[in-house]
Amino acid sequence: MTDWATAGCAALFVAILALSGYWDPTIRTLHVFEAVPYGLAGLLCLRQSTFGYALAAAGGAFWLWCAGFLTTFVRNGFERLGALVRTGSVDRIDVLIAAPAAFATAGLVVFSVAGYVRRQNKSGRDIVAIASAFVAVPLFFLAIFKAFAPRYLAMFNGILW
Repeated sequence: MTDWATAGCAALFVAILALSGYWDPTIRTLHVFEAVPYGLAGLLCLRQSTFGYALAAAGGAFWLWCAGFLTTFVRNGFERLGALVRTGSVDRIDVLIAAPAAFATAGLVVFSVAGYVRRQNKSGRDIVAIASAFVAVPLFFLAIFKAFAPRYLAMFNGILW
């Protein structure tokens, strides 16, 4: 059940990336590349892969950290959701999607960790897969930000350089 929930969260997040890319052509290529680890994580979790669980947790946590703590995207998305509930309309649907994106990425973290915990055949070597994912995911995202949307690197000012 948790593996399917992880895959569902990954699919929802990839759909949100696609929708966002549809609305903003300047980030389409970035979002195509960004979708790769999330889609892969969902598929690998269905196969009960340690690396899949780690990739889902690392990807979800990294996106939440960036969008929720390094920028105001998640907060602004929930503000738009509140306005939608109160008034029945929203002024920036492109920002509103941050709310379901936050739920999807949080689900990736929660369900992948739960899936790994429930797994029967854990081993000491799992730490290598987990550590690899938590190193590879940020490096991958930094690389695609640099290649396709360098403006996003500004959120790391004071943290990395």
